This record gives sequence, C-alpha cells and structure tokens, in this order.
Amino acid sequence: MRFSDILGHEKPLNIINTYIENSCFSGGYIFSGPEGIGKKTVAKIIAQKINCTAQEEKPCGSCSSCLKMEKLQHPDLHIIEAESSQIKIEDIRFLQREANFRPYEGVMKVFIVDEAHRLNPEAMNSLLKVLEEPPRDSLIILITHKPQRIFKTILSRCKVIRFSPLAASALEDVLIRGYFVDKVFAHFLSFYAEGRLGLALRLKETKIFEEKNRIFDSFALSGKPLDRNLTGQSKEQLRGFLNILASWFRDIYLLKAGMPDKDLIHLDRKNDLLKLKPEFSFKQLDGILSTISESMFYLEHNINSKLLMHNLGAQLWKV
Repeated sequence: MRFSDILGHEKPLNIINTYIENSCFSGGYIFSGPEGIGKKTVAKIIAQKINCTAQEEKPCGSCSSCLKMEKLQHPDLHIIEAESSQIKIEDIRFLQREANFRPYEGVMKVFIVDEAHRLNPEAMNSLLKVLEEPPRDSLIILITHKPQRIFKTILSRCKVIRFSPLAASALEDVLIRGYFVDKVFAHFLSFYAEGRLGLALRLKETKIFEEKNRIFDSFALSGKPLDRNLTGQSKEQLRGFLNILASWFRDIYLLKAGMPDKDLIHLDRKNDLLKLKPEFSFKQLDGILSTISESMFYLEHNINSKLLMHNLGAQLWKV
C-alpha cells in the first residue's frame, strides 16, 4: 500500500511527505484523531517508505524490506500495544533498549505505540527519557484518539499530526465503489461510523444492520421495558445497544429540525422515524439523549446494568 491508496488525509500526508523528502522525519510524533480513520495504517506505510530499497517510487511493495514490513516481520519495525488495559513500563524499556542500537537491515528503526493514551504513568516517564534525546536513526510514532490523557511533557516533545474523518458522503462513495457495499448499507455505515473508514469496514463484517433494525422494532416501536429485554447482555453488547439507540433519537431530532433526509443515519427506516417524530418534543429528545449519554458513562464505571436499563426505559417511554 502507498500513500496514494489512503483516502481523505491529504493534509497530514503532505506534511509527512515533506518531512521524509527533507530527511528530517525522526524523533517523536503523535498521530491524533478519531478511532478507525487509518492513523496506524499510515504509520506502517511510513515505516515501509523510509526503509524501502527501491530506487524510484517508495514504498514499492515488492522489495524484501517492504514485504517484511507488510508481514510485520521486519527487525526494524516494532509495534507496541496494550496487552490488557495498559501499556507497561517493560514495553517502553524494550523500546528504549532497541532504540540505542543501529537499524539491523533498514535505514531507520520505527516504533509504533498504538493507543498511546494507555501508557501507564511509569511507562510515560520512561518514554519521556527517550524523547528528550531521541536517536537520529529511530522514529517513534504514538497513535491516539485521546491525546488529553498523555503527559503534557510528552506532547511538548513530539510533533503532533492530526487526522480527520472523511465526509460521510465521501465514505459512502468509497464503500460502494471500492468495497462493493450496496447503497443502503453503505449509507448507514458511512453515517453511523461518522466518516471513519476503518470502523465502517469492521462493522461491514458484522450483522449490525440487522441488529439495529431488530432494536428499532423491539424497543423503539414496541415500548417494551429495556431491563427485561436486555438481561444477560455483556457490557460490549449494551454499549452497542446504547449507540444504536442514540442514533435513532438523533435522527428523530434532525427530522424535527427540518434537516435533509440524506443526513439520516437510518434512512432505510425513514417512514418509521416520521411516525415517531410527533411523539417527542425537542426538550424530551434533549433529555433522552442526555440520559443515554449518562447511561454510557455509568456503564463504563460498572454501575448495575439492569438498573441502568430500567432508568433509561423510564425516561424513554414516559412520554
């Protein structure tokens, strides 16, 4: 894969190419932006491009270095990820030790720290020591969608490159033309994923379209008590349910506000949404969306899920 294959990130890619062409792409960088928009993919392509042995367009994708990078088997590419909820100091000590050695095969060692906001405090302090005097032939890329959780001292020692999602209409076109997704499903994915190609592609392989319609039929139209119908659901399943529920009421809100139909997430259920529209005032919708948001927050903090769903149901159907 080359930079030309990456969609919607012209500005950050131009910045990166300028750094590479001027041979000043080393030290620490932070790739910041929403989840699932390709930050990690770009970081891998950078590692390929810098270490590609081709004479012309890089990365060539066919030299020994590129092939090893593609398979994540190159000795100068290191990807550090959280094994559980944190990235620990042992992982950064490994980075610190490896960064002191010269590249084994390539031009530069590349360290990609995925979800860098998961670094624990000891790991961040250890990383800070590396960033204070980074080796010239090492590149450290921190990937994050929560830069506010990273120490300010680390942020100040890294160049921050920001990535943005695609426009939903552009992503819809990509899904239809590039991944042969039918138009109805592509529209839903592009708006539900909020322009994030990576997330849209992950959702494409699930049954989310059937699930969101099941949720609509079971809850939004029937008004059944939530706590009875969601017994035994995992936290991940409840999180998905809340996201889908929020998207329904978001669409009703937009319809009441007179927004174009093309901006609906659930365009395939427009007629049902129109039937529900008169039942809710803006004040009620504000309250419902606020309650869903609070439920999501409390769910993450392990509050009793049955009680959460009961309270949410009381808010949804009290109208």
